[in-house]
Amino acid sequence: MFRFATPIIAIALASACSSSGSPSDLRYYQFNNNQADISSVSQVREQTQYLLRLSPIKVHGTLNNRAMVIKLSEHEIYSANSHFWADAPAQMLVSYTQTQLMRQLNNVLVVKGADVYAEQLESAFFQLDIDVEQFNAGLDNNAEIAGLWRLSKVDNKGKLHVLKIARFAHTEPLADDGYGELAKALEGAWKNSISEMSTDINTLIAKENMAN
Repeated sequence: MFRFATPIIAIALASACSSSGSPSDLRYYQFNNNQADISSVSQVREQTQYLLRLSPIKVHGTLNNRAMVIKLSEHEIYSANSHFWADAPAQMLVSYTQTQLMRQLNNVLVVKGADVYAEQLESAFFQLDIDVEQFNAGLDNNAEIAGLWRLSKVDNKGKLHVLKIARFAHTEPLADDGYGELAKALEGAWKNSISEMSTDINTLIAKENMAN
């Protein structure tokens, strides 16, 4: 196998992959988004006080291609020819994020942007926007995730009030070489990012509740 941290080997890998790529050589990866312990939306709605709309996650540039991305230097990245995400990263991340937020937020129903219905928009709700600027293998045999998140409150007239804007950045070492390990490390880094956001979101929503 190879180590992402070694540019020479990574470049050699890129060269080797360019000459392959038959259907039998293709590999697909995904996050382990186990939703078995998440209740149905109808059951959760009865137990929650707040609604959080999770906007479509923005993944910048080539990072949102299904080909997995490796950083070769501070100024060069490489998209793998034979190793792909099973879905576009933005789609995979939003589904995983919804599941994690449902587990970690207190009394909050988390719905994807398109799943907010007209009757729910008649009352105030919260909105989370996430921009992802790094989602790749790094130079130190690790996975890198970084970006910006924004929590807002939308009043019953549809006006958006920003409560917090913050950056996030997490790295996770690869336990072993290979793209499968990269997928696991990126999942770990993203899970840590969501946990960090959730702590702040719980605090912000509680403050809003006290203020009202």
